Amino acid sequence: MKKLIICIFVIFCGIMSACSEQNLDVAAKPMQTQAQEQNVESNQNVNYVVDPYSQYTYEMMLKDANELEDMYSEYIDVSSIGSSVEGRDITLIKMGVGETKILLIGSHHAREYISSTYLMNMADKYMYAFATDTPFGEYDLKSLLRKVTLYIVPMLNPDGVNLVINGKQSVQDVQAVSNMAMLKNTYAEWKANINGVDLNRQYPCFWEVKASSTYAPSSEMFKGSDSATEPEVKAIIKLCQNNDFVSAASFHTKGEIIYWADSGTVEKINFAEEMAGDLSAVTGYEIIPPSEDPAVYGAGFENWFRQEFGKPGFCIELTPADGTSLPHDDKKFDSLVWDKAKYIAAVLMKDSLLIEE
Repeated sequence: MKKLIICIFVIFCGIMSACSEQNLDVAAKPMQTQAQEQNVESNQNVNYVVDPYSQYTYEMMLKDANELEDMYSEYIDVSSIGSSVEGRDITLIKMGVGETKILLIGSHHAREYISSTYLMNMADKYMYAFATDTPFGEYDLKSLLRKVTLYIVPMLNPDGVNLVINGKQSVQDVQAVSNMAMLKNTYAEWKANINGVDLNRQYPCFWEVKASSTYAPSSEMFKGSDSATEPEVKAIIKLCQNNDFVSAASFHTKGEIIYWADSGTVEKINFAEEMAGDLSAVTGYEIIPPSEDPAVYGAGFENWFRQEFGKPGFCIELTPADGTSLPHDDKKFDSLVWDKAKYIAAVLMKDSLLIEE
């Protein structure tokens, strides 16, 4: 009987020891990470959200952003950084939970709304791969998105995109838009915001010497009466001032090229050239030599970002040049954009982490 009692006691101690070790393992793991992994990784029945093969409207972008937030609530947060001229929210999507921050911006230019499609499709595909354990090239998206947070402004110029897709009658002040100079033939080729200001010629970086072919509100090229007059640009400047971004990229169309440096900052920013090389390697895009003339490169977002913060900033032209100013055929999204550009954000995450080491 005594031996039986001893055996039972030994077995009981072993069980308690195993339970204690298991509890220690759980306690050692941050509770937030556990919840994130349970909510995201257990969801094996997720589907794609974004339809990249049609004209990508502001309303579609909002709907998709909110649906992605609902599906991946622990890894995606949707908010607003301000309002456009016509009062539309300028949407910000935070994707990831890491301390390293990277900024990605689409649709500075209205007719280039396929850059918004690209960023939304990227968020969709990256999170799908995360949730379903689907390989994504050579990149470990789970590891990257635990270390990095992507700040995505998918559509900086929603009023202009609305004009391009839905026509002049869809704007709030039809007469005001009608009075602006048309430098192209159709409103489908509109590039500026709804005030007739080119948002990528608005930043306070050599704005005074920035060359311009028009000095009044126009469908494109007008740099404004002063730098940073437009609410969309003010919102981006404030976002950058309030966050320590390690790197940033602004996405445009027609060229399949990468701008990475200018004469004002090329000697001051480490790793930018190496990052441009890595981006070129995965996309096949051409790397453009540093811009020399402030009259040419001045007032652009990436130039201002580099000058203001001393960090790598890129302007990436996503699509092939086609000799026109019209938007691309959205049905050809994969061949025009995704097939070459799918790894851009992964490269930026990986390289930005190396910068911080």
